[in-house]
Amino acid sequence: MKKTLITALLLSFTAFAFLGCGTTASTTATFDTSKTITVYTRDTTSGTRDAFFTGIAFTEAIADNTVLVSNYVEVDGNGSMITAIQNDIYGIGYISLSSLADSGLHAIKFAGVEATEANVLNETYALMRPFNYITRADWAGKTTQAQIVAAFVAYMSTVDGKSTIKNHGGIVSIAPTDPLWDDIKSNYPVSSQDNSAVTVLFGGSTSVEKIAEALSEEFSVKCGGFIAEHNHTGSGDGYKRTQGSEASGANAIDIGFASRDFKTSEAAAEGTFGTLCYDAVVLVTNAANQTIANLTAEETKRIYQGTNTIWKDFE
Repeated sequence: MKKTLITALLLSFTAFAFLGCGTTASTTATFDTSKTITVYTRDTTSGTRDAFFTGIAFTEAIADNTVLVSNYVEVDGNGSMITAIQNDIYGIGYISLSSLADSGLHAIKFAGVEATEANVLNETYALMRPFNYITRADWAGKTTQAQIVAAFVAYMSTVDGKSTIKNHGGIVSIAPTDPLWDDIKSNYPVSSQDNSAVTVLFGGSTSVEKIAEALSEEFSVKCGGFIAEHNHTGSGDGYKRTQGSEASGANAIDIGFASRDFKTSEAAAEGTFGTLCYDAVVLVTNAANQTIANLTAEETKRIYQGTNTIWKDFE
């Protein structure tokens, strides 16, 4: 049976309290390898989950929790995963590389390769995935938003935009031929208008949220001061709320993001989608747990399907 996040955190608090005031969870001496591994996963709409289970050749688990180890814990976002592992000395999970530096968690090499920007760009790190965008196809009643979003998409491919993406954890190459925004802004007259009363709605992947927020804040100043409103609820909603079942409802957005490839069931209109950068998925444990330095795809799969259930299996 799936363990709730609240239950897991309570158990973790008890474990920390038991350690006593003289010992902290940051030392490996406190770690008991005879304990059961607590397996954390994202929800089935998550692009991070999709990329992770695809990368470890456990594709049947992308949308099906019944194939997972019985005591798994499901969390609803990248931040929630970090918090859960921070508070569970015996937990293992996976997060976006863009979130690793500030997480305080222990990163595990995958198939002997460290998760770094360089190893993603040279394609030696296997657990990599694209950060994609998708815009509305029907802009009825939203002419100005359509123009701002078109300019925003162009901005993401400039030196200015790519620099912001890199500075917020996205992995992207900046080529000598890439233009500056000042070189192309005349192609987007909307950028010289007063857009301070116009709201543009952003959403989709929580893994892309930090990058999307940074880009929109920066670009608003360059595009008439439009209001950027963010509501990131998962990669599945990136498509659903721009061109899918919720595109014309109360949850509709103007541009969405997915931290995975779009599925065949998410067929988008030509010219409305693309890739802004790449990221990697990183296996992580609590900082107090240095038991595992490296895992292969098969070893990781055995943890998630419940074949290996205690930390001693990996000493």
